[in-house]
Amino acid sequence: MLHKEARIRTGREYRQVYQDGKRLVGKYIIIYWKENQRPVNRFGIVTSKKVGQAVIRNRAKRQLRAIARSSANKIRGNYDIVVVARTSIKDSAFEMIEKDFQLLIKRARLC
Repeated sequence: MLHKEARIRTGREYRQVYQDGKRLVGKYIIIYWKENQRPVNRFGIVTSKKVGQAVIRNRAKRQLRAIARSSANKIRGNYDIVVVARTSIKDSAFEMIEKDFQLLIKRARLC
């Protein structure tokens, strides 16, 4: 579980990242990011019903939270980052999702 101060929690905060932030699309995930005025990076995880049934969505969220937790200290600056699972995530291994996340973070120049 991510710490309370490391989570994006309200719909308004998600909308601000979607509207004012930047976006990159990967094979398994889409990331949106926007600089914030807080001392920490904050993450939000989104999985829609298009990804699959609840079991599959919850598995994807657990995997994405683990990746966010392990990568939080590698990301420089203070950003709000929303990670959206794509439908291809249900058939992929954890290592592939993690590589996709790391690639997008590098392409976004966040690390």
